[in-house]
Amino acid sequence: MKRAKAVVMVLAIVGLTLAGCSSDDSSGSSTTTSGGVTVPPTGDSTTVNIEVGDTQGLDGPMTMTVSPASAAAGSITFVVKNTGTIEHEMVVLKTDTPFDALEVDAEGKVSEDTSIGEVAEFAAGTTKSVTLDVPAGSYALVCNIAKHYGMGMRAAFTAT
Repeated sequence: MKRAKAVVMVLAIVGLTLAGCSSDDSSGSSTTTSGGVTVPPTGDSTTVNIEVGDTQGLDGPMTMTVSPASAAAGSITFVVKNTGTIEHEMVVLKTDTPFDALEVDAEGKVSEDTSIGEVAEFAAGTTKSVTLDVPAGSYALVCNIAKHYGMGMRAAFTAT
């Protein structure tokens, strides 16, 4: 009888331990997909809306519009809507270099060495988001798919 009680107690402890080990990604970035649209997480985060677009893929101009262009440092949710015709992405680079003067390599990309996070490549007509802990400073928001930066997919952002 004592052995049976001990087994029950061990199983109860194991069950409680496993329940406490459930996956909870509360790290700096997260996204939630709902019906094909990515919804920002809830909480005490400032929302920055970004629209990325093109009219003819690599055969025409590309744009990145940010609203607002500055926000308080801390938790910021970047909601990125792709209104273009091809895949785009949005990378957050901490830099004192003006957003439109970053050095471009032979592939038409900029260095991501100072990246604090990104929304990876995503399809035209979709919306994605990422929540990041953004320190005070100057940033360049860029689409770093080959040639997109040089075609206009860049914007300034400031965290105060």
